[in-house]
Amino acid sequence: MRVSTRGDYASRALLSLALRDDLTTPTSVRDLAQRTGLPQPYLEQILLSLKSVGLVRSKRGVGGGYVLARGAESITLAEIVAAVDGPIVAGDFGEPHKDGACNHEGQCVLLGVWADVGNHMREHLSSFTLADMVDQARGGQKVKKTHSA
Repeated sequence: MRVSTRGDYASRALLSLALRDDLTTPTSVRDLAQRTGLPQPYLEQILLSLKSVGLVRSKRGVGGGYVLARGAESITLAEIVAAVDGPIVAGDFGEPHKDGACNHEGQCVLLGVWADVGNHMREHLSSFTLADMVDQARGGQKVKKTHSA
């Protein structure tokens, strides 16, 4: 699996929102783009995707912008990446066949392995929360998680 630019930018944007001292005051897209060094037009698209899955809320007008929709401790990197990149999988190979209905030599074995790899990646990213990242960014212990969330 490779995290896309969208996945990285979405993670950076949400981490920036989580690092705010006042989590209830909206941050404008312009301010967020400046603080993160991300391109504003692309960031706007990403924030809309994050809003559609309930990771951020927006407020319009003067003093408007974005805030986290939930606490940083309940938002995982897996959720963020999946929100902008789609399901976290090792590849688009389909599900393992059932009851020995394998069409080609070795195919069922590999389909099972790829499915397992995707599950491990998803579980590993799920073990990291925004709160973990905030703690590390503020000088706390480096986050070393395993996929056993």
